Amino acid sequence: IEGDETGSRLADLLIERAAQGVKVRIIYDHIGSIHTKNSFFKRMADAGIEVYPFFRVNFPAFATRINWRNHRKIVVIDGVVGYIGGMNVANRYLTPGWRDTHLRIQGPAVGGLQYAFAVDWSFMGKPLIADMPDGVCRSAGTHYMQLLTSGPTSHWSNIAMVYIEAIGKAVERVYIQTPYFLPTDSLLRVLQAAALSKVDVRIMVPEKSDSRILTLASASYIEECLRAGIKFYLYKPGMLHAKTVVIDSDIVSVGSTNFDFRSFEHNFESNVFIYSAEVNARMAAVFLDDMSMCRRVNPGEWKRRPRVQKAKESMTRLLSPVL
Repeated sequence: IEGDETGSRLADLLIERAAQGVKVRIIYDHIGSIHTKNSFFKRMADAGIEVYPFFRVNFPAFATRINWRNHRKIVVIDGVVGYIGGMNVANRYLTPGWRDTHLRIQGPAVGGLQYAFAVDWSFMGKPLIADMPDGVCRSAGTHYMQLLTSGPTSHWSNIAMVYIEAIGKAVERVYIQTPYFLPTDSLLRVLQAAALSKVDVRIMVPEKSDSRILTLASASYIEECLRAGIKFYLYKPGMLHAKTVVIDSDIVSVGSTNFDFRSFEHNFESNVFIYSAEVNARMAAVFLDDMSMCRRVNPGEWKRRPRVQKAKESMTRLLSPVL
């Protein structure tokens, strides 16, 4: 959350709701909001909003937990409406060059988002939330949905494990949009295996991301993907920040998880998996529409890139597990 015009508009709305008796709770990532002034959060706290940083990094006490980032983007309203996806709260997320994907959810699946928030709240040492609305149980859903969370406190990387399982069983297509592509060895191998099995594997990343070092590291993986028949697309208009996966004709994943080491192993993340042919078709159409604004990577041209460029990418790749 930033204290710019967009952040201030949200703060004003929340303060207004709190004044009307609505219970408002906010968890924000301390490192991600490190440049936001304390006065921005204090104004909300003074208005009765419970607003807390997730693992405030105070040296040296929490220096070892600087990697424990809460990267989740969850909003729950009255237990009836939920939001999840890639959007943070800042002006830059509303600029024409910024491309993101966020979902609005209604029905029983909102209960999963509500539960995930309550677990994070308790994890920070706050009192157990006992006043959550139960409206989520009163309406039937139209699509099967499953919320998955992952984080460094779990022995298993839940989201990565489901990706491996689902991609490994794909028979038709795998479409991935991610701002950064730094896959673990297991995910890289399962993507290559899928492509070698004649599954249509397409990966879309920004031509230039908001991080030069991550752009270099991501590029280091492209050649070995191309070698296996994976198609790569570089999004040209601006920053592609969406984190979506479309598998075959019935599975979609949307959430906060980037296709990189940090998201799979260090961050607290959340994704919703939707098992629906209708939603799958809509998300596949979005992917294909975005392809029209991409440059497809030509394997021959990519292989002939300058050696200096390849060396920069290879050196940066060594840092992938900690980027």
